[in-house]
Parts: sequence; structure tokens; C-alpha cells
Amino acid sequence: MRSAWARRVFLSVVSAASAASAQRPPDRQQPAVLMIEPLILRSPREQPHLTLAATFGALDQATTGTLAGYGYDHGAAMSLGLNARLVFPLEGCRCMTHGVDANVLWTDGAALGAGASSAWERGIIDLGYAFRVELPCMRSGTRRWWVTGTLGLSGQLADAGLGDVSASETAGLNERTAASARYDHLALGWHFGASMEVVFDKTLVGFGVDLRDLRGLDTDQARTFLLGANLRVGVDLGI
Repeated sequence: MRSAWARRVFLSVVSAASAASAQRPPDRQQPAVLMIEPLILRSPREQPHLTLAATFGALDQATTGTLAGYGYDHGAAMSLGLNARLVFPLEGCRCMTHGVDANVLWTDGAALGAGASSAWERGIIDLGYAFRVELPCMRSGTRRWWVTGTLGLSGQLADAGLGDVSASETAGLNERTAASARYDHLALGWHFGASMEVVFDKTLVGFGVDLRDLRGLDTDQARTFLLGANLRVGVDLGI
């Protein structure tokens, strides 16, 4: 009697459990989440870069305290130069770098001293801070576009000549000879520049513009303002 009652209880419990299991809604599946690691985390860390470029361009100048005319007070000249930049990546951003910019520039009239005299032969040195930004939307394969701004100190050694005239010109020769003897001077000031370059693997091609405001030291040529534009060709080396 007792065993029959126990058997009925056991069967009732099993039947109730089976019914509950049949009525239980299926477990809801969790949506699959696709974890995509950002490209910037998978990319190798940006290296320091050394850029070396030759520059060829034009330089327009205005100088105070000079003889009017013959290119002393105002004139344009061709320029040749060399530029070096050493930049390091900013922490947390692969498309921005900063570092040191050094520039050496030489001018000697419109023909760079060939076949004509010039009002000024200038040697210019710039040293400053550079901030370089990549344009990632224009990147393609090994091609990368960069924009760079520079700000720093500038100095020039100006050697006055016989003016921007032909070598056989005799007009105003006495005045020009006196000017060439008096106008040699040293000047110091500030420099601001900007450039845009495209780099193919390691080859660099671009253009730049710059401004210089220089004050003469112990001379009547108290101020010189220089505006320049140049083409740049060189190399961009990861180090």
C-alpha cells in the first residue's frame, strides 16, 4: 500500500516536471558581437623622421636706410637652400609629429650672380620648432601628404654689391660703389614658414612659403623684411 502510494507521488512529480519543461520558452540567444580592433592599434608605431630637402625659389626683400633704387631698398632675387627637419611622433596620435627645423639659404640677385651684379648677396640661417601633420584622407599605398609649420629665429649676413644692374652699367656708379662699401651688415629676427609635401616611399616633393623680419645690428639698415616661396625636393627617412 505504502509502495503504491510512493510510486504515484513519484510519477506525479515526473509528469509535472515534464509538462513544465515542455511549456518553458526557449532560451533567448545573445546577439553576436563582432569586435573590430581599430586600425590605429594594429598599425606599427610611427617612427621619428629625418627629412632632407634642397630648395629652389624666389625671395622678395625690403630694406630700410638705403639708397633708393638699384635694388637696395626693394628687389627680388633667386634663392638656393638646404633644409633639414627631425620630427618625433606625438604620444597617442600617429598623424602628428613635432621637432626641430634648420634651414640654410643663399641669394645673389635675379641671376644668382651670373652675368650681372646684385644689390645684396645674402646668407641666411634659420633654426626653429616644426609641427607636422599628415592628411590621412589623402594617403594611398606608400604615398603620404604632410603639412608643416615652422617658427623660430633667423639671421642673415648681407654683403652689399653694386646694385641689380648689368655688369657694364655705369649710371650712378659712384653712389653704388659707396653703398656697397657701407651697407654690409648682420641682422637677426624671427622666421615663420609653412610647407606642403607629398612623400612617395622615401622621395619628398613639395613647396613652401616663409616670412622673415630681421633687425640690423649697429647699422643704418635697421630692418629687412623677406618674403619667399620655394620648391622642395628631397628624402624622408624613418630612423
